[in-house]
Amino acid sequence: MKSHKPRNIKNHNLNVLRSVLRENRSLSTKDLSAISGLSVVSINKLLSELVETGEVTIQENPAITGGRRASIYQFNQHFTHFLVIQFTEKNQDIIALFHVCNLFGEVIEEKEFTKDELIWDLLKQNISVFIEKDPSISSIIFGIPGVEIEDKLKIMDFEPLSHLNLRQLVQEKFGIQVIIENDINAATLGYAVELNTSDEIYVSLYYPENYPPGAGIVYDGKLFRGKHGLSGEIKHLPLTSNEDIFPKPKEILVKNIHEALQVVISMYDPTRIVIYTNHLDFSKDDLENIRTELTQVFPYFELTDLRLAESFQEDYLRGLIHLGLENLIHYIE
Repeated sequence: MKSHKPRNIKNHNLNVLRSVLRENRSLSTKDLSAISGLSVVSINKLLSELVETGEVTIQENPAITGGRRASIYQFNQHFTHFLVIQFTEKNQDIIALFHVCNLFGEVIEEKEFTKDELIWDLLKQNISVFIEKDPSISSIIFGIPGVEIEDKLKIMDFEPLSHLNLRQLVQEKFGIQVIIENDINAATLGYAVELNTSDEIYVSLYYPENYPPGAGIVYDGKLFRGKHGLSGEIKHLPLTSNEDIFPKPKEILVKNIHEALQVVISMYDPTRIVIYTNHLDFSKDDLENIRTELTQVFPYFELTDLRLAESFQEDYLRGLIHLGLENLIHYIE
């Protein structure tokens, strides 16, 4: 078993306290010890550092316990912020939603930008405005309709950014951390995070109206991306219904979903499959018909749970925020 250096143990314990305080917002040292498993002595030493940096504050009106006032420590959700930039389809076109988020995962400011405001020079200017207004922004999380492969957006539905090394451009310009994630990957993660279950396999299919479909896979709370990030690019499947026709006629759309579901069930045997679609004419009845046909293909067990998702945008944003928090809560190594 690999041993840990003392410095690594300290940083690990600091991150444990950060996580516990962020989840509970405010706690006494006694409660922190009970939840984290760390001793009160260790917690007091670590808390002094977190208070000194401003990551944690001491509540002005502490709790009274047995005649003594126990200090209550609060996680400072505004110690640092992060910017989520969510590229998405709206009214058959690509837009971007900018969200400034705090360490509780709350959106504290947001703004929508049209495709004409998202070419690199203008995107750079728009990011600058947010960072100048809020210097506490320490990272940017991009959700994109595409895939970053070998540092470039080699798959990208928004053509002006195609094949750019977006990560490098942003880091060089602003000197902050950058995370880039595929849209359906983020939505699948957001869906799984909301359910808060473990040892489950969730797969999502996403059918935009004017762009190719995609899929996301989450196992035990973690995204499966594949070696190059190509996992889920179902537009490459040799399906009989994978013609590049947008928007897809309903009969082609239904057939494509049917065939994609059969592949996904065969390959991953997931706990649940969620379908996101911007095609208003694909209904629960259509999905029920597909379910009936798939039951004949897979007669061995009760068919995988198939559902039409309620909101792609909400799950997509939730997943991006989760990635941002996961990154920031472990920023000290």
